[in-house]
Amino acid sequence: MLVEKGLTPLFPHKYYMIFGFDVISDLNLTQNDEFDWSGKPTSLFCIIAGNISSDIRIVTHVLKHLSTLYRGVFFIDGTDEVLNMHLRDNIVDDLQKISSMMQNVVYLHNNVVVVDGIALVGVNGWYKNYLESNDLPDEFQLKCNRYEDFSYLEKTIEKLQLHNDVKRIVVITNCVPSDELYFGESPSAEQDIHPGYVLYKDTEHKITHWIYGTYKKEVDIIKDNVNYVNNGKFDKNPYYAKRIEVIL
Repeated sequence: MLVEKGLTPLFPHKYYMIFGFDVISDLNLTQNDEFDWSGKPTSLFCIIAGNISSDIRIVTHVLKHLSTLYRGVFFIDGTDEVLNMHLRDNIVDDLQKISSMMQNVVYLHNNVVVVDGIALVGVNGWYKNYLESNDLPDEFQLKCNRYEDFSYLEKTIEKLQLHNDVKRIVVITNCVPSDELYFGESPSAEQDIHPGYVLYKDTEHKITHWIYGTYKKEVDIIKDNVNYVNNGKFDKNPYYAKRIEVIL
């Protein structure tokens, strides 16, 4: 993937490369909704932290539309896409086929993208992100999905520590990374481990941002040197992207 490099001087005789990404999630579109993102991009790249739609045709339409507005579109599935967890493998296959038909769209499931030194690593996560409108999830299937995603995330972050071409890492999940990122709500008493535990594998401190979906409140907060960002649409109208900047 070709990327234009932008050099922004911050101090005399020293230059930093700054890459911007637009962050969106939780469009939750139905057949009755219109989606037109024309004129809204603020960056060359777009990150979608899940929940475009439960209708695969709408997901395809949105990705095609965004692919005409951005140089790169990177997305992960949410519980909206995987309403039936027992069909998860089939849905993942469908999303992979859809993205493969678009040159500049990347489905991040089991797929790391490196944009000039910045690695994008994404999983659904399956941590308190299944919708209330869903049927009560199969607990065993839920835990299997969660274990698979967490294991992939943990191993990938560990491997990227030794990757000389990767200077920064941006993590994308559909689920809230930890109970500490609920503001005003009381998280459930569920004792399952949350995805944020994988940070112990970031021994070289390469993770700069953690982008996530599902949560209705807009979040932009730094904890332990990681910038956590949430920008779900939900009922926001008008709705705009949130730009993040990764500095190299």
